[in-house]
Amino acid sequence: MFHSRILKSTLVAAAFALTAGATQAATYNLTLYGDLSQSSYGAFDSGEFHFDTWSLNLTGLELLDEPITVLQGDTINATVLFDGPFTMPASEILTSFAVFFGSSSFPAGDVKVKGPTTFLFEGNPVLASDPDAGTDTAGQIINGAVFFPPDNGEVIYDSFTSNFTITELHGPVTLEYVSAGYQLRSLAVPEPATWGMLILGFGGVGATMRSRRRLCAGVWATGRT
Repeated sequence: MFHSRILKSTLVAAAFALTAGATQAATYNLTLYGDLSQSSYGAFDSGEFHFDTWSLNLTGLELLDEPITVLQGDTINATVLFDGPFTMPASEILTSFAVFFGSSSFPAGDVKVKGPTTFLFEGNPVLASDPDAGTDTAGQIINGAVFFPPDNGEVIYDSFTSNFTITELHGPVTLEYVSAGYQLRSLAVPEPATWGMLILGFGGVGATMRSRRRLCAGVWATGRT
């Protein structure tokens, strides 16, 4: 049923460039799809943090009559429909979520976008990011959202929207693929030897404990081996 819905949605999924002249910015309205059975999960540690990850390739760009080529100033309004409800678990420190638009040919330099991500269940909003938040990256067009406590709890949704304007892009980009993913950040569990050192430290006379939270410079971490 889900695949037949995709085939029937070719016309609905078309992107409409709303332009009044060659130099004016365009707006593209996209409908994309996610088959949750194709989800990929992972985990890694980076420094003092542990990350649980999820990613999913989205379809829909291939249904368009013509490829989309975006420029600085253009706006993308993407609606992503899953084939069922999906649970994004709670995180300990923060939850990062992003939509990635990519191309085999990408100009050098920074890429900046600005706009909100909204999660919905049965058509009703359940969580939305800061509409004034922006994402700064390179090599891809990424619209990201970060949720701190108390907004980093479990979220059940079956669709989401990612509406953003490209505020910096150093050349045209033809969109070829798109994916979505999250990272759940928590404190890494110390190794056994580290636990021993901690226990010895706790026994020190006059020792005091102070809690301090340190956040990485970026909200989307990369696992390194």
